[in-house]
Amino acid sequence: MHQIILRIVMFKRITLTLLICFAWRVDAQDQIDEEAMFSDVDAVVMETKDIVNKGPVEEEKKSLGISGEATSVADYIRVFEDNGKLEGKQDFSNYILGNFLLDARLKKGTKGFANIQLMYDPEDVQRTDDFSVKEMFVDFNIRNKVYFRTGKQVLIWGRSYLWNPSDLINIEKNTFLTRIGAREGTYGLKMHIPFGTKYNIYGFVDTNRASEIGGAGKFEFIIGGTEMAFSAWYKRNYKPVGAYDFSTRISGIDIRGEAALSYKDNTNRIRVNNGLLEQYTDADKWVPKASINFGRAFDYGDEIDKFMLNLELFYNGAGYADNLFADQNEYAFDAPIDVYEGSGQMSTYSAGTKRDYLLYNNLYDINHLSRYYAVFFATVNKFIRSELTLTMNLISNISDESYILATGLNYLDINDLKFGLQFYFNLGEKDSEYTALGRGIQTQFTAGILF
Repeated sequence: MHQIILRIVMFKRITLTLLICFAWRVDAQDQIDEEAMFSDVDAVVMETKDIVNKGPVEEEKKSLGISGEATSVADYIRVFEDNGKLEGKQDFSNYILGNFLLDARLKKGTKGFANIQLMYDPEDVQRTDDFSVKEMFVDFNIRNKVYFRTGKQVLIWGRSYLWNPSDLINIEKNTFLTRIGAREGTYGLKMHIPFGTKYNIYGFVDTNRASEIGGAGKFEFIIGGTEMAFSAWYKRNYKPVGAYDFSTRISGIDIRGEAALSYKDNTNRIRVNNGLLEQYTDADKWVPKASINFGRAFDYGDEIDKFMLNLELFYNGAGYADNLFADQNEYAFDAPIDVYEGSGQMSTYSAGTKRDYLLYNNLYDINHLSRYYAVFFATVNKFIRSELTLTMNLISNISDESYILATGLNYLDINDLKFGLQFYFNLGEKDSEYTALGRGIQTQFTAGILF
């Protein structure tokens, strides 16, 4: 009898222990912190079995964080004469720009975020850029399984550094020149459904314009050591686009790439038809676009990632095979174009060069004009001092043989005080993409703080 009672007691203890373990696993699953994941659409979610209990979970609290930066900028541009002498036109501009970030954290993974940008340019008499909302969105989720973000936001959609042919969502592309201020967001609803660590589904509904509602979807997965995704995009009055992207590492080299394909193109091109310049789109033609990036970091002594190198290539099936800017002939336009000049006055043009027609109709997309491009980035971290970073970058329009060489030295100390000195050299054939305004040098000095 004593043994029977002892077995019953042991059975109850084991059962109670299992129930406690089960309850702990459910609680651990409910307390998964998804902040880092939700701020980046390319992140993955850790499975519950990989989470280690490190003690009691702190009670969620509401919080409001305020941060940002302020940057003062001075630009000086000097253009060469055709004989190579620095006797051409010159220009000086200066302004100050500030970004204020508001981050409101609520319970259950709900949060709100806003990026407000203020700018003062003493020569901007119209005050057109004084105030702008770069991002403003709300995050929420359904039982930590489906995550949503609604509002104006910048999405990470594509893997290459400069050219993202699979990204037709963001309204502002990446830039080769140093970006001052924040990137402009697009308005819509983003959804993310993770399945463990290997699969993710992303969706976005573009609601910038009621007359052109669009959407995109992506299925991301991992095979071996390669992460890849298939995606599709469509917007009312546009042609659908399918895309593929991947990232992997081979022999210490990070390789990222993406490609997009559409039947007919969504980009308006220009041509001369019966003596008139007009717009058109390619009909009955497949239009491919692709980019690939090779990156490698090198250690030096005990300094990790001392040197960083990146090479990226871009093929633009919608680009021009010839150099439009080299044609200096005057053509009649198919219709008069109203253009707001720098003084705030409006002028009307009925004729001009191909370059004029592109610019007046807002058809010029920098770094996407021609068929073939390449860019090289080189970075030296902790250059001479731990606060200094040296950069040397080169972009090339291979089709028209023009280049921009950028060199820079940036300083950031432990007190979040920053300085920057950049030099941009426009090189190559006359009247090409990067020398359309002349061969010259731009010097840019920045000073600012982070807070």
